[in-house]
Amino acid sequence: MSRIKTLRASLDKKLDSLEHQALALEAQLTQTKEQGLQRLEERKHQLRGVLKQVQAEMQKSKEVAEQAKGEVQTKLEQLQVQLALGKADARDTFEEQRTKILKALGEFEAVADQKLKGAAFEAGWLWEDLVGRASSLEAELDALKGRFEVEKAKQQATLESKKQELLAKLETYKAQLKEKRKVVQAKADTFEVDMREGLDQIKTAFKRLFE
Repeated sequence: MSRIKTLRASLDKKLDSLEHQALALEAQLTQTKEQGLQRLEERKHQLRGVLKQVQAEMQKSKEVAEQAKGEVQTKLEQLQVQLALGKADARDTFEEQRTKILKALGEFEAVADQKLKGAAFEAGWLWEDLVGRASSLEAELDALKGRFEVEKAKQQATLESKKQELLAKLETYKAQLKEKRKVVQAKADTFEVDMREGLDQIKTAFKRLFE
């Protein structure tokens, strides 16, 4: 298995991803849509910073053929273009932007995994940063997708009550997630499945707030 795929498949990164999703959902419940969009812009900026590091290390590497560098550079630039686009305030525009970012990210990771060699890439720290930042960005994109569902007319008190219920569930979930990290990895697969199912239930309830 390739290095980026190996990282994404690791228990630590899976738990990181679940934590990122929980935090992103929590933010959407406690902040305005504008603040949520700003969080997304910050995650995009952070990922662009890692991409600049990847680009710099690639250019210095003597172990990567020029043709391979060109292939990676093309995908990297395509991802950078998508990350540089401004805020998408409308639902359709946001969904289009989200789809293009995720597609460009997947294509970049695939070619980088295959083509990049050298000390910095073999050490793994760049991929750790890349996967971490990408996971955080993906979480914000998913949480905002739910936020963009048109909110129907409801009594504000009822909506706020349901938000508070979800926030309480998220607090419990985050505490459980923290405990799971402390447990030996003998039952890692079971833990990851259990925690993902718990988050899926909360995400479903979150989306229903905006139906």
